[in-house]
Amino acid sequence: MMQQVTRRAALAAGLAVPALSRAWAQGEWPSRPVKLLVPFPPGGAADVPARLLSEHLGRVLGAPFVIDNRPGGNTVIAADAAAKSAPDGYTFLFCSNSTMASVPLLVANPPYQPERDFATVGMVSRAPFFAIVPAASPANSMAELMALARRQPGKLSYGTNGNGTSGNLGVELLKLTQKLDIVHVPYRSYVQALNDMLGGRLDLMLADLTVVGGALQAGTVKAIAAAVPERSSFFPDLPTVAETTGIEGFDAGVWFGLFAPTGVPEAVVRRLNAETVAWLGRPETKEALRRIGQVPDPGTPEQLRATVRADGARYARIIRETGVRIE
Repeated sequence: MMQQVTRRAALAAGLAVPALSRAWAQGEWPSRPVKLLVPFPPGGAADVPARLLSEHLGRVLGAPFVIDNRPGGNTVIAADAAAKSAPDGYTFLFCSNSTMASVPLLVANPPYQPERDFATVGMVSRAPFFAIVPAASPANSMAELMALARRQPGKLSYGTNGNGTSGNLGVELLKLTQKLDIVHVPYRSYVQALNDMLGGRLDLMLADLTVVGGALQAGTVKAIAAAVPERSSFFPDLPTVAETTGIEGFDAGVWFGLFAPTGVPEAVVRRLNAETVAWLGRPETKEALRRIGQVPDPGTPEQLRATVRADGARYARIIRETGVRIE
C-alpha cells in the first residue's frame, strides 16, 4: 500500500512540473501576491531598496509584491523561512552579503546553506561604508585615528549592528593588521550606535549613508575614510582605508540582492532578473538609490552566485585570522 502511495505521489510530482512550466510560459505567473522577506527592520538600508523594487515589480508584473520584515537572529530567521518556502515563485529573500556570506560561517549549525538552499536572482545595489567619528574627535583621518588608538590602548570604542556584520569584520581586520586595541560595542541597530556616538559614548563606526547621512549633513559626525576598495563617488576626495593602511581590497561595504528557494522555475528567475536590471538602469532609480547612499549594481544570477562565493571565501579568511564569533 505504501509503495502505491509513493508511486502515486511521484507521478503527481512529475506531472506537476511540466504543468507549472506551461503556466509560467503562458504568462500566468504571478497570479497572486508575492512575498519578499527582508531580515531587517523597516526603514533601514535593506528595507528601502526592497520597497522601491517591490513597487516596480508589482506594477510591471501585475501582482502585489509584499514586504515581510523579519528581523532578528542575525538575519537567520528570515533566511531560514525563505529557504524552507515552497519554490513556486511566490516567496523571495531580499538580503545582504552578511546573510549569504558571513553569517553561515559564524552561526553554530546554521539552518540554511546559501549554495544548497538558494537560487540567485540578481544583485540590486551596493551601499559603501565610511569610517565615521564624532565631530569633536581629534582624528581627522584614518592615520590620526590609529595614532590616537595606539596612544590610548583599550580606551577607544567602535559600534556595529552586531557580531559578524561587515562593520565588525572590517574593524577587527583593521585592529589585527594595524595592531590596535579598540573595544567592540555591538548594538541591535546602527541607529542605536549613532545615538551613542552623538552622546559622546562611541569613537568609531563603519557605516553607510542611510544611517549617518543626516548626521554628516548636520555636522555632528565626520567621515575620515571610505571603507571600500575604491574611492566613493559620494566623497571622491576621501581616501580609502586601504590607501592609509595598505590592507589590499579592504571592503566593509554591503550589497543587497534577491534570492529564491532552490527549485524555483528558471523562467521566474530570468523574468525577475530582467525586470530588476531594467529598473536599475532608469535615471529615476539611480537617483532614488543615491538619495539613500546606494548605487545600482545590476547583473546576472550567475554573477551574484560568483559574488556570494568570493565574499564567503574572503570572510572565511577574516574570521580565521580575527577569531570573530557570534555568541
